[in-house]
Amino acid sequence: MAASYPNKPITFVVPYAAGGSSDTRSRQIATKLAVAYGQPVVVENRPGAGGNIGTEYIAKAKADGYVIGLGNFAPLAVNKALFRKLNYDPATDLVPIVMIEKGPLVISVPQSSPFKTVKDVVAAAKAKPKTLSFASGGIGGSHHLAGELFQEAAGIELTHIAYKGGAPATNDLIAGTVNIMFEWISAVMPYVSGSEPRLRPLAITSTQRSPLLKDVPT
Repeated sequence: MAASYPNKPITFVVPYAAGGSSDTRSRQIATKLAVAYGQPVVVENRPGAGGNIGTEYIAKAKADGYVIGLGNFAPLAVNKALFRKLNYDPATDLVPIVMIEKGPLVISVPQSSPFKTVKDVVAAAKAKPKTLSFASGGIGGSHHLAGELFQEAAGIELTHIAYKGGAPATNDLIAGTVNIMFEWISAVMPYVSGSEPRLRPLAITSTQRSPLLKDVPT
């Protein structure tokens, strides 16, 4: 890479739909990078296939630093085991730059939901298997795998509804189109706080309570 890097705009690829936590965080980073580099950093959403489409685009781009992107749990660590074939190798075709963040998930329901606790969800799911649905931002992601683990641990059967990102999934959760969702705490906070919350947090996936949601059990 030339010492004059960067001398033209940089493309920052997000492998999920606009509006979700991945997209929001990417735009925050891109803004800071643009100031630091003195060059435009353009965020480009390439959602689909559980994050594979955007991640493959990053992997196959010219290795000159002008196409970078957000690495996500599913396309980097899970999808190789879930998909019959990946057109990229996450271990050899991508170079990690920096860890951005990590945090727990929150299981939430719409404010209109009758469920007040996780026990309520489990009881309803056992009474009528597969009638309750849980949303995710894509196959293989943390939203999806948390839901699968929850079913196994609780001995219940839910219907998984996969979206192309956390934003459309959350929108349908708020609307009551789906019943439950596991979402990053940073992404769910705007919807569970304030004078008119739109989602009700039932539990957090960490072993300790979060100072952001002191009343929400683990």
